[in-house]
Amino acid sequence: MLLLIINILGYKWMITNNIKTQNSGIITDAFAEEYNNVDDMFIMAINYTMPVVDVSFKTQGYSGKDLTIASLLNIDTNNPLSIIKYQIPVLAQGENKNASTAKNNITSNVDNGKQTSKPEEAPPDISANSNIKSLGKPIILLYHTHTMESFVATPKYKYIASYGYDRTDNLNLSVAKVGDYLTDYLEKNYGISVLHNKTIHDYNYDESYYNSSLTVKKLLENNPSIKVAIDLHRDGYGGIMKPGVDCIPALSSLPNQPYRNKYIMDINGERIAKLMFVIGARRTKDMNEDWKKNYEFAKQLSDKLNELYPGISLGVEVHTYSEYNQHFLDKAILIELGCNENTLEEALGTTKYLAKGLYEVLKEDKIIN
Repeated sequence: MLLLIINILGYKWMITNNIKTQNSGIITDAFAEEYNNVDDMFIMAINYTMPVVDVSFKTQGYSGKDLTIASLLNIDTNNPLSIIKYQIPVLAQGENKNASTAKNNITSNVDNGKQTSKPEEAPPDISANSNIKSLGKPIILLYHTHTMESFVATPKYKYIASYGYDRTDNLNLSVAKVGDYLTDYLEKNYGISVLHNKTIHDYNYDESYYNSSLTVKKLLENNPSIKVAIDLHRDGYGGIMKPGVDCIPALSSLPNQPYRNKYIMDINGERIAKLMFVIGARRTKDMNEDWKKNYEFAKQLSDKLNELYPGISLGVEVHTYSEYNQHFLDKAILIELGCNENTLEEALGTTKYLAKGLYEVLKEDKIIN
């Protein structure tokens, strides 16, 4: 309790004095993404001094600065039963068992990149066995470390967030859907064969990159034709879609308009999401040390996109304390396509432009004819 009080007082002092740091010093990829300033270090300190919060974080994902007692204890104040369950844990066992069963019903076949769902109520258009004509051996591996990352709900793409703010395991409403569109454009418009893996890696957020590394390693071993690996994300700051809340936010009333404006632009009268590239510069003695090749490919693609569609790319960020599975290939990159203040419609609108940029760069590099 004394440590908790010290943490709270220290946090208040740091915010009052507006002291920020560029890197937290945490070297795991999940932490490097989330804990990159003083605010987030406070969350980490809370987790260590109050284990119940750590459990909540690992199962639900980081929930921004919602640090009320209800959020710290993972209690829904609109649901009195949740408070009773917190006081009498045995009542929650049935609920936890059901949640565990639901998680285990989603399995992946890493050998061939296909995801199957049990029972078979998954929407038909999310199946890896789509109607896309086979174009031979895959050149691009497209996957998602944070498969459940989602966007602002709209009437067309409405969802109730689960597993944390702005997240859902309905892959027709997450960043996996963006991957479907990108795959479709690359294959149908440019004849580029893509292996799109939609395995959910982020039920335990802290282990996301470890989980996705197993997927990537196996897929590359089984598909030596792959020359490019893209980990497709969306960026995020704070939280919009609160878990369990049924709502469609007004875009003009989102809490951080400058952040939203950073990620939107108009092309040919269509509002789309901008994108950004992220490269990790951390390597160990067991990894390929030349991260600059990853950077050069990301920079080449970013520059090509801005040449074709000025302003669509926000450039390349290099993160010192991360590697993001990019040691597997020289052309392995992470793309943040939009952010949690974009709509899915805006993110989907970007995919045709990203596909064109990829086609041009792969042609320049003589990976395709």
